[in-house]
Amino acid sequence: MMSKIKNTLAMMTVIIGASSNLAFAADWQFDLNKTQINFTTPPTGMTQVNGRFNQFDGQIKGDVFDQKNIQINFVAESNSVSTGSRIHDGVLKGSSLFNVEKYPTLNFKSTSVTQIDPAHVIVQGDLTMLGVTKPIKTNVTLEKPQFDPITKVVSINASADLVIRRSKWGMTGYSSFVGNDIAVHTTGLLISNNVKPEDLAKLSKAK
Repeated sequence: MMSKIKNTLAMMTVIIGASSNLAFAADWQFDLNKTQINFTTPPTGMTQVNGRFNQFDGQIKGDVFDQKNIQINFVAESNSVSTGSRIHDGVLKGSSLFNVEKYPTLNFKSTSVTQIDPAHVIVQGDLTMLGVTKPIKTNVTLEKPQFDPITKVVSINASADLVIRRSKWGMTGYSSFVGNDIAVHTTGLLISNNVKPEDLAKLSKAK
């Protein structure tokens, strides 16, 4: 949680469903202008903090309607964490929490995707933070794919929610003031201009 990091999830999103009979072989990128990573510390702590990461990138590779062959990668720059408060930002970036000088990035790599229904999937993967890699599970909500016949771009709005127990990654600083379970909410727009023409024709007919 690198300015414009290239070709590297949440959040972590996968595009399965809406038109599950289609088989798109395409690579997908996040529209960084329409993607947000937000987090909230639990209200049980003495201080509740709402924040976000401002610099990140990610991609989905493979056939987006084939769960077995999808690979999701996501990376965020820890130094881009922001709460709107210089004091809070300084504490978060310090050695007791994100330790941004030693650990400049947070990385996610998917290990499996399970479809629940046409609009919901569960993405499981490994999150590396503070040099520690642990598995996480993310619930993803998907909207119907949209196709722009002029630009030939396919886009899908998605959102992902998960809870990260920070102590599992060794982030135990300020435990008396900030709770352990951090709620993460990601919204984003996935885009691809690499969908095969025959699949674009199928998508146009699937409306």
